[in-house]
Amino acid sequence: MLAATLLVMNLLGQAHVAKAKVTTHHYRVREWRVIVRNDAFSGTPSCTIKAPRIAYRRQTLIFHVGGADTTHAFFRVDNGAPARSVREAFTEDEARGFFPERGWIVDPNGGEVALPASYLTSAKRIYIRVSLKSHPRAFDVSRFPEALSRARAAGCTDKTID
Repeated sequence: MLAATLLVMNLLGQAHVAKAKVTTHHYRVREWRVIVRNDAFSGTPSCTIKAPRIAYRRQTLIFHVGGADTTHAFFRVDNGAPARSVREAFTEDEARGFFPERGWIVDPNGGEVALPASYLTSAKRIYIRVSLKSHPRAFDVSRFPEALSRARAAGCTDKTID
């Protein structure tokens, strides 16, 4: 009797473990990758959205421009409007948790520029120049809204996209 009870408890325990599975789905929207993880235990999907040299977190696009100090960088949307300092975005970035007390996103020498997605709503390309001596780098963001829509269609929200 004790052996049968232990066997049943063991089988039930394994059933609960099986339900705690995480399934992952990968989607492509041109150069953008959307990775959706569905956690059967929590019932909440989580998503990652990224493209070459671009990541999306907390309603912010993070552009990887190389190993240069980016604290004095400038950006231009679609090569039409005047260039703007990335410092304009600091307050909004800080509200999203990108500026810990120790400084830039991770390290200003890590070459990352964070711009709120709201700055780029209808943009096709973003150009970033790190310094007066450097050439601007172009980033294609034209399909980003489609990638974000794909993640939202999979059940992700701004809080579960990271």
